[in-house]
Amino acid sequence: MKLHEIYEGYVRFKSVREIANKILSIDNEIKHDGKCGEDDYKWLQLKSEDEGLLSALGREANRYTNQNQLDYGGGSMLDTASELARATLILADMKQKLDDDSKTQIQQATDEVINSAEMRELVRQQAFVDLQNSYAQAETVSAKRVGALANLASDLI
Repeated sequence: MKLHEIYEGYVRFKSVREIANKILSIDNEIKHDGKCGEDDYKWLQLKSEDEGLLSALGREANRYTNQNQLDYGGGSMLDTASELARATLILADMKQKLDDDSKTQIQQATDEVINSAEMRELVRQQAFVDLQNSYAQAETVSAKRVGALANLASDLI
């Protein structure tokens, strides 16, 4: 199933709170059952990249947070704020995991290229060329010294 199909399948939620509840239910499946549906996991990965959703979760959580108001509503509002904050943290953790996995894959691919036979052959060829260049340079310097000594010897005679 392609990511856009997963997105189309889950984009029909009506509010940010419903999306947060879905995130929490997927996280509970992962924590308690040790697994969840592949579609749900891909959806969660997709949502962790959605900056608009992350900012909407933050705005919604601020709306339900007590800002030192004496006439603030009951505990259910703080429960809602807590759920929204947990959903935000779950998405942040998922994003970090995706970033770490990407870095690991890049490092593995780089290591494979560096340790490949073609790379060893390129390094060997470059070392050979460098050795030839240094030999040619040393020979040129040596020829200049021999020429200078020959000129001094001819001046003395």
